Amino acid sequence: MKKLYVFALLVAFLFTAAVADDDPPPRGKAATITIITNPPNSDVFLGGEPLGKSPIENMNVKSGRQTLVVIDQGYELVNQRVNIWPGNDKRNVFDFGTKIPKGAIKVTTIPGKCLIYIDGDNADKTDGAALTINNLDAGDHVIRAECSNRKSAEALVTVKGEETVEVTLDASGKKKKK
Repeated sequence: MKKLYVFALLVAFLFTAAVADDDPPPRGKAATITIITNPPNSDVFLGGEPLGKSPIENMNVKSGRQTLVVIDQGYELVNQRVNIWPGNDKRNVFDFGTKIPKGAIKVTTIPGKCLIYIDGDNADKTDGAALTINNLDAGDHVIRAECSNRKSAEALVTVKGEETVEVTLDASGKKKKK
């Protein structure tokens, strides 16, 4: 019976020691953090306060459990609780391989046969039917149609992640009636 009691105490001690690592860091002490994101120049917020654009290196903040948010082009790329440890602790280096959400543009042209350019790069051509251009970074893109009638049209289109934006480019040269 005595051996069972000693064994139970040993197991309890080991369990307590293992759980101690999961304890939150002390709050309100001086700490230094580094936050690296891809893409860079993302807006970084810690505990609801703006820290600036990434990368953020060796910035002085308060220790404790806080929410870290990274936003790029209006899209939340990171939103997670992190432990900020006092001092210049190696656990306070956060390197996020974030990614900008992707979307698509569905283009209809008038006339139907046009070369389509996205941000100056040739993307494809329309052959009388709508054309969908996939895998575009979320954000603003200039889309241009150069058509068989030697006229062109362009528009600024905002692509949102995981969505398809529809646009009609009219290079017919006809004036629209109001």
